[in-house]
Amino acid sequence: MSLPLRTLDFQPSIIWVNGCFDIMHMGHIEMLKYAKSLGQILIVGTDTDERIKSNKGPTRPINNLALRVQFLEAIRYVDKVVTFGSDEQLNELIRFYNADTMVVGEEYKGRRVVGGECVKNIIFYPKQYGLSTTNLINQR
Repeated sequence: MSLPLRTLDFQPSIIWVNGCFDIMHMGHIEMLKYAKSLGQILIVGTDTDERIKSNKGPTRPINNLALRVQFLEAIRYVDKVVTFGSDEQLNELIRFYNADTMVVGEEYKGRRVVGGECVKNIIFYPKQYGLSTTNLINQR
């Protein structure tokens, strides 16, 4: 006798984090670890090179998109990495993956969080170790 097939009785909670992740540091790792602890699936969105250059200037990114994606995929807390080149693409991806919670850095408190309107919850994560990719680059 074979057992009947069962469908999932629950909807996995999907957590979303996005950013440039140009030069990864322990603050990023701690945020990804925390984000993963909030749900079953962690999806990380990262900006295209063109979007970073447009937002941060002609000397950025330091690491190209392929390297940033490869690095993010190697982190054990990350289940999927996707890329986006515009606010509209970011919103579409968050809706497509049905993310219910977004984790962003606390520096976005009081500001519009792109994609925030697509999720039920936004959690502001405190900066760790005082690290910032922009500050690390500017110290060179």
